Amino acid sequence: MSETPTKQYDVIVVGSGPAGSTTARFIAREGFKVKILEAKNNIGIPVQCGEAIGKETINEILKIGVPKDSIRTEITGFRVFSPSLKMINYKLPSGEGYIIDRRIFDKELLIGAVLEGADIQLNTQVTGIKIDPTKGVTIKAKEKGKDIVETAPVVIGADGIYSKVARDAGLAEPFDPKDLDTSVGYEMVGVDIDEPTVLDLYMGNEVAPRGYIWIFPKGEHCANVGIGVGVGFGKKSVKEYLDDFIFKHPEAKKRFKNAKIIEERIGAIPVGGSLERLATNRVLLVGDAARQVNPLTGGGIAYGMEAGKMISDTLVKAFENEDFSEKTLRTSYEKLWQDAYGKSFSMGSKARKVLDVITDEQMENIVEVFSGEDLTKAVTGRWGQIKMGAKLMKKDPSLLKLLREVL
Repeated sequence: MSETPTKQYDVIVVGSGPAGSTTARFIAREGFKVKILEAKNNIGIPVQCGEAIGKETINEILKIGVPKDSIRTEITGFRVFSPSLKMINYKLPSGEGYIIDRRIFDKELLIGAVLEGADIQLNTQVTGIKIDPTKGVTIKAKEKGKDIVETAPVVIGADGIYSKVARDAGLAEPFDPKDLDTSVGYEMVGVDIDEPTVLDLYMGNEVAPRGYIWIFPKGEHCANVGIGVGVGFGKKSVKEYLDDFIFKHPEAKKRFKNAKIIEERIGAIPVGGSLERLATNRVLLVGDAARQVNPLTGGGIAYGMEAGKMISDTLVKAFENEDFSEKTLRTSYEKLWQDAYGKSFSMGSKARKVLDVITDEQMENIVEVFSGEDLTKAVTGRWGQIKMGAKLMKKDPSLLKLLREVL
């Protein structure tokens, strides 16, 4: 079968999820010729997450705004429930995020990239890349079964957790099973939602070992209900844990008494922190391909989008100097990433190890002692700002010892 060459681009982005589209958008805005290659024939489908996103990154840092048509709920706070249903209730009057519809959100981000000048090619599965450090990157792919070849000075891998670009570029790292969560989720209608702007999280080794169950409202009677469980930590399937919660848990049975499932979702979440190497000669990774996912929450949409802007800033300088070496790309991109999230991700990875061994009794004590503000600091890696030593020592010395050993 013959291979058909195509026109030249400055940058090719593999993958059109939020990270890929945002990366393409900012690079195109700088005047470069950008093309996105997408394996699927649609954008935003299937949905594989709880669809939560924070306000700060997209509104204040990237300044592109959340597409209005994609917003289902504005979130003002969260509630965390212990195994015995003790609760931490935390609210911010100004709101802290949104529950979005990824089908609309992802497509609107792609539209934004195209309006900035990026091209998009659907139904194109990348089968391999070859890097020539002095000339550029050659991409082999299949477009609707037809072999094609693309070339560009730079390629961005935004092709997800099992990135082909990362593997062929020598950037992929083997997964430790403990660094993966398996998630199952439902979109449900008829849910009893008593706090329509609040995220609910349920913890406990019998409910979600090394993870949590989430209920994210999407309107008055609709919600995303899902679970993340650490690989190897469960005694039954992840779906069984979720179904048992929905249909057997005393609190959940009330909330889901009249609810119906209208969509099922499944996915894998990398929670071991970002890759050590985010770039090599002429290739950079972003989003799940770079494992830019919060180790504690499993959230990654906003991080990947912000990293896309970092890549754009890196490539502006690289094209000016005509220097696409690994040293140059890594020095710039990784510094931007580490300055923004290196410390919080490192602390998050350590804190996640607490969840590997924590008992339900210790969870109860955390919920009793920690405030919502303390949990917010923990999620963002600001453990040093949590002044709980005396209270923890009094309540549970073993928990304080565990936190000190890990952190």
